[in-house]
Amino acid sequence: MEYRKKIFSVLRKIPLKYYGLISITLLVIGSGILWFSYKKNEYSPVKIAYFLGGRTSLLYRTYINNYFEEENISVELITHSLRDTNYYVLSKDYNAIKKNPMIAKATGIELLEEMKNKRTDGSTPGESSFIVGAHQGIPMVAVAELGHDLKDKSGHPIIFRTGVNIEKPDDIKGKILISRRAGPGDSVFLKEFLRSEGIKEDEVTIKEQVDDNHQEMQIANGKADGGYFHLVQIENLVNNGQAYIYRPLNWVNPEISQALLVFRKDFVREHPKEVKRIVRAYMKRIQYEHSLSKEEREKDYGKSLNVPLQMEKEFYGMSIPQYDMLPTVSLDLLNEMQELLFRHGEIDKKIDLSPFIDNSFVEEIYREGNY
Repeated sequence: MEYRKKIFSVLRKIPLKYYGLISITLLVIGSGILWFSYKKNEYSPVKIAYFLGGRTSLLYRTYINNYFEEENISVELITHSLRDTNYYVLSKDYNAIKKNPMIAKATGIELLEEMKNKRTDGSTPGESSFIVGAHQGIPMVAVAELGHDLKDKSGHPIIFRTGVNIEKPDDIKGKILISRRAGPGDSVFLKEFLRSEGIKEDEVTIKEQVDDNHQEMQIANGKADGGYFHLVQIENLVNNGQAYIYRPLNWVNPEISQALLVFRKDFVREHPKEVKRIVRAYMKRIQYEHSLSKEEREKDYGKSLNVPLQMEKEFYGMSIPQYDMLPTVSLDLLNEMQELLFRHGEIDKKIDLSPFIDNSFVEEIYREGNY
């Protein structure tokens, strides 16, 4: 009771004409407290398990250019370096990549494992890892398509080292072929290439899951004859005369080579506003990059920094992955990949993938026009 008497004593000394101002001031302060309380309780930061590559680099550019913050959402990209299983938050200082070219090299399967175990809220797997995850029953949904190969300008070729002359399919027999450390997709694309050339798998030696830098080294030092490579890996080999492009990815629909933005189902259910903000930020970045001139999109940032920063690049009629507006997830393309995984024994049956896709966020943002 004593403190109330003191308050009333102070109020009686204030002229009546100031009461209105005091009321407004208290209202503003109260509203500020409520707003701060709301912001404090908002889910933050959203953690996304991440691999840095051509199909995911636009999401990184969204991240380092503060598009998420502009949508009032905090995002952390969680990853680990090659041959190191310690996860960390990927720095927004892209110069760190120049110091460590093997940064952010977790595989799609590893990314989904982090999300499955709720150490992250989302992930960025490639199409094949996503399909394997669906077969494992991981409760997840893909809410947007990330980068993908272009139908007429694939970003993945079969190459052979200089001196290995392949003039007809039979010349491939007996050769040592390699594919990159990744989900099962790279291996399947290599095996499907052999099938398209009429070569049986036991007629060649296949080395799978080879680290990125070791892939290039094995071509350069003659320990491998050829293999399935990513465009950014082959530039030096081709320019230095150590290898040549035999066939760009055209034996299957190149657009099935894609990455996806995926979240746990419980996270989407409990935090739809956060998911929508993330997708909107990503779509705004796509829209911005599409508005730039070809010269700006092709700007070269230097060899070590090209992967995350260069928006467009062509090399011998091939292209680094590109991003669509609208970035909806295609069930048809995923089913094409599922068929290949089944054909080559990576999965033992085919399932309905539609429960693992949710395009409603992209579609709603597009209808609103706020991107």
